[in-house]
Amino acid sequence: MKTFDFYDRGSDRPWINPMLTNTVIVGHTTATSTKLWMRAYQPNNYRMLLCPEPILNYGEVATDWNPQTKIENGKEIFFLENANNGDTREIANALLTDQADLAFDHDITKVWEVDGLQPGQRYYYAAFALNLKTRKTPWEIAPDNKVNRFKTQNGSQDSMTFGLFSCHMPYRKNSFDLVNIHMWDRLGDELDQRSGEFILGVGDQVYVDGNSNVSIWEWLKKIRKEFMREVKPEDRVEVMRSWYRDIYRGYWGHRQLRNVFSRFPVYMMWDDHEILDGWGSYNAKERRNLLDSWWDWGDDSEKLLLLNQMYEAAKLTYYEYGHSHNPDTSTDQFDYPFTWGTAAFYVLDMRGQRDYTRTTDDKILGKAQMQRFKEWLESDAVKNAESIFVVSPVPVVHAKSFVVNYLDVLRVADDMRDEWEHESNWVERDVLLDAAFAAAKNNGKSLYFLSGDVHIGAAFRMTHKKYPDATVYQLTSSAITYDLPWAKASTLALVVNDHGLLQRDKDNSQPNVAFQLLMEPCKTNNFAIINVQRNDQGKTEVNWDLYGSAEQRATVTKLERLVLI
Repeated sequence: MKTFDFYDRGSDRPWINPMLTNTVIVGHTTATSTKLWMRAYQPNNYRMLLCPEPILNYGEVATDWNPQTKIENGKEIFFLENANNGDTREIANALLTDQADLAFDHDITKVWEVDGLQPGQRYYYAAFALNLKTRKTPWEIAPDNKVNRFKTQNGSQDSMTFGLFSCHMPYRKNSFDLVNIHMWDRLGDELDQRSGEFILGVGDQVYVDGNSNVSIWEWLKKIRKEFMREVKPEDRVEVMRSWYRDIYRGYWGHRQLRNVFSRFPVYMMWDDHEILDGWGSYNAKERRNLLDSWWDWGDDSEKLLLLNQMYEAAKLTYYEYGHSHNPDTSTDQFDYPFTWGTAAFYVLDMRGQRDYTRTTDDKILGKAQMQRFKEWLESDAVKNAESIFVVSPVPVVHAKSFVVNYLDVLRVADDMRDEWEHESNWVERDVLLDAAFAAAKNNGKSLYFLSGDVHIGAAFRMTHKKYPDATVYQLTSSAITYDLPWAKASTLALVVNDHGLLQRDKDNSQPNVAFQLLMEPCKTNNFAIINVQRNDQGKTEVNWDLYGSAEQRATVTKLERLVLI
């Protein structure tokens, strides 16, 4: 039988960069624990090693030293054995994970949850295989003091610095010209120089449909009839998962990206391009047309079935590659809270529950997620925090209302409905903002929405007439690598709202929320570095630094610093 699995297609998938084979992503990290996600090159039985000191000395080569363990007095001891002369060296304070069998069933991936760590401590890590029959070296992830390291939270810290990015597509839209990959090197360098502690990836970390050469949706259109005829219904989602996995392995194969993910804890959330452009923002007719092509219009029921199966494959793959190393959540829940130092965070999922055709006024987050968010706003984590951050992958304030609501036509319809400012989302948006302002007022502190998606960097201050003493900010960083032709970026900047009132409902009820743009929108690729600290007056302030790519050369400059209180 013909195979449709991308593992077997070789050169038919023309990635310009080497695909991800083996790497580690540092995930949710506390003062005493961490999650380490690993993908291996081949199936085997693996363990991970963590150590508060470098595993190898400067200048030593990993292949000269083989990892070994032994039991002494009922305790497991880790040591290195010199492959050339047999000398041994015990590694004090080494922590070893349980061994795990990594297989193709999970795309040779695994998340280890490691406890018993020390607060504010830098740890170095490596991974090694136990079955050496088909290997030249046991090291799967070799010790590397520069990139294979991370630091736990320091519970008593007075200052906290973290990164923010979105929209990673470092290829021109219809070619494989590599663009803007230098942004990852600069993000990592800035975090290192400023003692950065973690990163927020707030959506579109891959593009399953962004480049026509490797779009899995174009692929599905091309092979749809054969696929339906030759693949059993119960096997289709698993085959589709191989397509989504191929996308992650391609987009995350860049050394520059991997060197950042391997040394800073990364908190992730998906957006539409991890599924399909505009997912959840189509009406019923538009959904049925998504798989049409000029040569084949297809059967509507068949297309809807395939759409649902592709979504299921996207969800499973996002969990496998992205959400599995986030804080734990209930089944089918991707939104989550976490704390870092004196700051409380809530990361909203704007895709898993989104449905433009839902008849109730909860088309984006859904009732259950909104209730979880409200409960978090009233939790001790928020009450005890000095600053409150909410990740909304799509900004709550961005484009001019008339643009959003009067361009809801033709090919831009889904992009407009994605916006909180679209009239179909006004009621739910106001519930979200009313809850956010009430929490800011009740706790006597500002609240910050952090966003991506829109391919423009911007910052807004919002006020609410019912809570005149409360302040909420909208901070947006987008895109880190997405190709932004100057003319298109300039057009996007023109629709950014500079000030005004948020319309409340279709009957033009008196608006509650006013907003003011705080900076000239950034029209180049960008990322943000955010610092939270106490100022000389004892107040908590947030420093928002936006770093933008130069227009004509592969350099990065700090565009502007905003001090927000």
